[in-house]
Amino acid sequence: LKMGKLLCNSESPETEIAAVLTQFKQLYEHYGEQRQQEVHFHLAQLERLMLPTKNTKMVLWTIAQDEMYSATPDPVAGPSLLSILTDEVGFTDSQIAKLSEHRDKMNRLTDDLHRSLALLRKLKKSVDENQRVFADKMQTVQSALTP
Repeated sequence: LKMGKLLCNSESPETEIAAVLTQFKQLYEHYGEQRQQEVHFHLAQLERLMLPTKNTKMVLWTIAQDEMYSATPDPVAGPSLLSILTDEVGFTDSQIAKLSEHRDKMNRLTDDLHRSLALLRKLKKSVDENQRVFADKMQTVQSALTP
């Protein structure tokens, strides 16, 4: 409201207009540099938290392998990863069977994770673009009001 009155009045001093613009920019500085850094930090944290740990990735990958890959040891390559994990962790045959029952579900979860990460990256690009557009608009307004 104050900005509108100042802009409509041709006798408004430049310093007062500049002060009101600065106040407006600070009030709506959710597109400012500090805010932009904070948004990037939180989006990066979210991505880091969405990614499975190395151990979880290994387990997901192992479970996702089909039975031909994991069932019989290859004389050249040696025992399968599932056999090694079975020996190291001490899985029973029934536990391995139960894990194998969840193979399709694990694959769907992995696909969902990939889609979620793609959406997050799309969100990052959108946030960057919105911040750039707002900064450009603020620059245009400020340059239009500066004689």
